[in-house]
Formats: sequence, structure tokens, C-alpha cells
Amino acid sequence: MAEVAGERVSDPIEAGGAMGWWSAADVTEVAEMLASRRARLWQVVAPADLAAWVFAEPALSPLDPPPADIDGDWTDGLGLDEAGRRAWAFAGWAARLVVPDAAGTAGNYWILSRLDDESPTMLRLTVGQLEILGLHETGGSVWLRAHAAPIVSAMDAGAADLEDWGRRGIEVLDDSTKTLAEEKVLLRCPDLDTATWLLRQPPVVAGLRLLSCWLAAGPYSFAGRYRPEIAGRAWRASAALPDADQGGAARGDGVGFDRPYSAAAVPPELPTQRSFDADAYRAGAADHDRLCRMLIAHLAGSGLRAGAGLAGVNVDLAWRDAAGNQFIAEVKSIDDRNHVDQLRLGLGQVLEYRHRLAAAGLPAMPVLVVSRLPDPTWREVCAANGVLLLAGDEEATWPALRTAESPIVTTAS
Repeated sequence: MAEVAGERVSDPIEAGGAMGWWSAADVTEVAEMLASRRARLWQVVAPADLAAWVFAEPALSPLDPPPADIDGDWTDGLGLDEAGRRAWAFAGWAARLVVPDAAGTAGNYWILSRLDDESPTMLRLTVGQLEILGLHETGGSVWLRAHAAPIVSAMDAGAADLEDWGRRGIEVLDDSTKTLAEEKVLLRCPDLDTATWLLRQPPVVAGLRLLSCWLAAGPYSFAGRYRPEIAGRAWRASAALPDADQGGAARGDGVGFDRPYSAAAVPPELPTQRSFDADAYRAGAADHDRLCRMLIAHLAGSGLRAGAGLAGVNVDLAWRDAAGNQFIAEVKSIDDRNHVDQLRLGLGQVLEYRHRLAAAGLPAMPVLVVSRLPDPTWREVCAANGVLLLAGDEEATWPALRTAESPIVTTAS
């Protein structure tokens, strides 16, 4: 982790209750570290987005869609007792919590294995080339591998207490595997209850996520061993864990977002191939940040607070109005050359996010924010799909967005 090279997060709540154990400089450093890897994963999730996710308030990937559909009850044919059902639930919960884009990357970057030729039967979560979680179906010993940097940083800041971990029976061990040998730790817990407590600590989640991001961006040779029904069963099982159903914590404890907004980190070194315009990319990122902050300030004028993400869905901004109605916004920087593509992309994204949230029992009113609007026909297109379209150069005409009376249709006509 970087030393305090940037502005330290001062609000314990906005830092995931961690008393400022990470800074914006840490996010930038992780983004640069991940961007140095050339991997297919970047076709799915950009390094800067993953870096922000590493330190975000822990939230689960949505329950739907799962990596694989399961017909009937997920326990069918497994012969599990209560301890076994809890072990499966924990394994699915961990995957949803610490694997990047977990549903979309199953079988391509990670697998969950059931080793029933051992006694007792074991469940193991493998990301990239490394097993990062192992546990017995009996609910006994649980071990986790995590990147050490966030955990050490939290301990230095007083946000994690090694002595308390010891009293709970948690062992922090040197890890003998070669991958990142000097930068990761092995955490061993005596039982599932202790492991569940440990995975509710934000620095531990950050350590697991950081390790997973690095591993998922490397070589992967286990696609042939992927059994989708194993991942799907555990995914469904995770809904039985307390707080695993995208409840209050995942929804921002009533504030309507997962984490405070922060601009995505742009690595200083960007690809130089002819098809990539680094200057345009930087300008687009800066304009995106400007529009996000413009909407946040606009909402603040009505006493509303906006942040990023919602129930694990990576919306640009989310907030609740004075009546408690949920809003989400997708923000797009556009110019004369790309405005059609960007409007199509932005509309598609915000409709997808609305659908995913509705499937998770969280209806939301969608908003699309663009730099400007060269073609006013898009207002009708968006309105027909229940989306409010806002142009950045027309902020003076924006509605207050403080009540559900804002001109938003919640179902497509």
C-alpha cells in the first residue's frame, strides 16, 4: 500500500467503517498495478473500476443472474446436514463477495470445486492459478488467502486488531505458495462462525479482492475442470446466510448507494496502439467526473446525498429522494463523433441496471446524464423506456429530483 501520498479518507463511515486505513492514492496505485497486466479480464472489467471495487464498502454480486441455473432445490442429491448446508452457503457468499464480476467470470477466471474423495469432503475456491478459500463440509477449519497490504495497512491504522483475531482463534500465517509469496497471508479460522465474522471486516475483504483481481488477470488453466452446477448450487445457497440477500448493508443502510462517489483512477501510462486515443480517453474520464460531480451538487441543493453503486450493481450514481424512492444514474461523456454510440450504450446500461435491481427486489428510477444532446429525439426514446435524460449543458432546466413527482416513467410504454 502507498504511504499517505493522497488525501486520507477521514469519514470512518465513508471508509467502510475502517477509520481511514486506505486513501485515494491506494486506489490509484492498485489501478496502475493491475493495468500493468495484459489480460482478457480487461474485456470484462477495467483495471480502474476493479481498483475502486477493491476498497469499496463490501457488497455482494447480485443473486440473479447466477453463474448457472439450478433446477429444483440446490441441495438435491448432496445429502447435506445443517453444517454442510452452511459450508456451501459460506463458499457461495465468499465467491459473490471477493471475485471480480463473479457471475460473469465463472469458469473463465474462477471455479468452485467439491473434493468428495477426501474425508471430510472439502470445498475449494480457485481464482486464476491459486486456491484462495478452502473449508470442510463439516464446518470445521476454514482457510483464506489474501493480499497482505490492506490488512497490514488497517492494522497500522488501528482498524484491525491482531490480538483480537488471536483471541477468536484466527491464525495469520506465512503462505508457502509461490504466487506473490512475499505479499500475501494465509488466514486460518477454527470454524464457520469465525470465518464469517472475518469476512465482514472491510480490510480482509479488500485483501481478498486485491489478490483475486491480480490472480484473475493472469494465466488460467482450469476451464476444463469447471462444473457450473457446483458454482450455481453454492450461489443459491449463499442466500441463506444472514445479510446475504442484499439487505440494508448492501443498499447503503438506507442512504440509497453502496459507497461514496470517487472518480475512477486513470493510469498515467495508457496503451499507445493506433486505435487508442489516450488524450481522448483522459478527456472523456475528466468529463465523466465533471458530470457526476455536477449531478451530486445538484442533488445536494435539495438536501439529497448521492454515491456510487447499489446492491452490488455498478451504477455510476445512486440516491434516494425525500420520500425514499430509489434513483440510479448512468453518466456518459459525448462529443459530435460518438454521441449516437454513447447514447445507445448509456441507455442500454441503465435499463440493464434497472432490470437487475428489480430482480433483486429493489425497483429504481433510471436517469441518463450526458454532456450535451445534439439530437433531441433521444428525449422521446428515453422517455418511452421510462428513463429521464439530462444534458449537462442544460443544468438550469434540470428538475429538483427531490421527490417521486420528477418526470420519470417507471415502466416502458
